Amino acid sequence: MKDPGAFAHGNKYVVQLLFDSIADLGGDTSGLARNDAGHFAGNTEPFRHWDKDDEGNFVYEVEAACAKCHSAAGLPQFLEYGANLPVESSNGFACSTCHNEASWPERYAVASVTFPSGGVVSFGGKDAEGNFAADEGNLCLQCHQGRSSTPGVNKALAGKDLDTPDAKIRFSNIHYFAAGATVFGAEAQGAYMYDGKEYAGQNMHAEETGKVNKCQDCHDVHALEANLESCETCHETGDTAAIRGESSANVDYDGDGDVTEGVKGEIDTLAEALFAEIQAYAEGKGAPIAYDAHVYPYFSGADGKAYASWTPRLLKAAFNYQYVQKDPGSYVHNPKFVIQFLIDSIEDLGGDVSGYTRP
Repeated sequence: MKDPGAFAHGNKYVVQLLFDSIADLGGDTSGLARNDAGHFAGNTEPFRHWDKDDEGNFVYEVEAACAKCHSAAGLPQFLEYGANLPVESSNGFACSTCHNEASWPERYAVASVTFPSGGVVSFGGKDAEGNFAADEGNLCLQCHQGRSSTPGVNKALAGKDLDTPDAKIRFSNIHYFAAGATVFGAEAQGAYMYDGKEYAGQNMHAEETGKVNKCQDCHDVHALEANLESCETCHETGDTAAIRGESSANVDYDGDGDVTEGVKGEIDTLAEALFAEIQAYAEGKGAPIAYDAHVYPYFSGADGKAYASWTPRLLKAAFNYQYVQKDPGSYVHNPKFVIQFLIDSIEDLGGDVSGYTRP
């Protein structure tokens, strides 16, 4: 009441204060929103991580390697120059992050996106001359591509014996929400793909309709939430966890005898089986391993510190396990690709895959 300009001075902060006050008094906040949607949630770790440096000094600057996806000005800078410099931290994205100020309100036109693997993809496909065509979904791919890949892992492990622990090996992290890499499968090579195996490429979900194959077809581009009503056009339910497509009908991928569960259930069971194999392999090397999805660098040893007994074989499997944990929508984005690399990871660790069905 005593700052009549609060709506301009710190509107998001004021919303949070009011929300928390109502909640603390026992009020019903179920119909209220405390935070902005993902890309605009300026109070969350993806935007507040860079307020201070490692010594606790205020800096409010996002380093160049992270600026493209964790600041309002990073993406426009990258699209103009093909690289980033450090930029000021921001209170979430701005409209101008995706909308070109020079030709407002048009969004930036991106013809193709290069992934960490070196693979070049586009939701727009190619025209008659073989040139990539622009598509709004390519803006999403700029950030939702992960930060590692099959070639990256292979380069880090080059020349090392597959089953010999090496203290110089460090865990390679795919990073968060690499949904674009999952969608494009073998074309993006985001997950670790084993030699001698074939993998699914871009997931053309409901290709005959051409309406639910891109990020913006299924997600609200501002709120990020999935449009579950679009699922009900073809499926009996909007509960994505319960869905399995016609091509997966009566296929028991995970070998548990249940062919009616959603494909998410198939992937969850395979992921659990993979982690069990990871633990068994590590114990066989005399170096037990644990995993915590919320504590970097995620995998730890018996001493609780970062795992330091990696072998190349173990790292590849752990990379794929982490991949699934960090793309919670992988079962929608490209389920057959995910099932393939999970089964291959189990097999490479020596696990019995005879009961599984690999797409």
